[in-house]
Amino acid sequence: MFKKALTAVAVSAAALASSAFASSTTIDFEAFVDFQNLHGMDLGGVTITNPLGVVEIYDNRFGVGSNSGTKSIGSFASGARSVNPMIFTFDTAVNFVELYAGDGGGDQDSWSFEVFDAQVGGNSLGIVNSGSWVGNPYQALSHTVAGILRAEAVWTGSAAGIGFDDLTFRTGVTDPVPVPAAALLFAPAAFFAARRRKSA
Repeated sequence: MFKKALTAVAVSAAALASSAFASSTTIDFEAFVDFQNLHGMDLGGVTITNPLGVVEIYDNRFGVGSNSGTKSIGSFASGARSVNPMIFTFDTAVNFVELYAGDGGGDQDSWSFEVFDAQVGGNSLGIVNSGSWVGNPYQALSHTVAGILRAEAVWTGSAAGIGFDDLTFRTGVTDPVPVPAAALLFAPAAFFAARRRKSA
């Protein structure tokens, strides 16, 4: 009985711990080819679109640069403003999203990153702004809030445009700290219950 009780405690603690680990996905765009248009394509949990209908892969081209590898997405030169906003629509709600933006440098860039509680329309859950910088190195903006179904990146610079790279989003519990505490609370109760049964 004693052994069964301790086993039950261990199983319960393991189940709680597994539920605390978040499921995280990062899309670095390295799997795609130069010039490929990802507009409306399901990338595995997220679909990227914009008003122009062009979510173009840049492979170390046009001075776009990247945060990792050699590839990023964006739009540059005269069409840059027409891709605002770059829209990231999630299949299911996430509670963390992070995106890098930048280019090869040489001009002043800025951008904003806003998240919403609906795939279309809905309410804003927050917006962050980059401030002005030269675009190199790439910089990240992120949100940690429950119920994100859409994120929008808006280039607010005045020169050639900006690239986006390394989109990370996460579902599940983001703070596993309470789990060991919960397990510790359950463990003594199960332990003493087993002892009482054994004594009886």
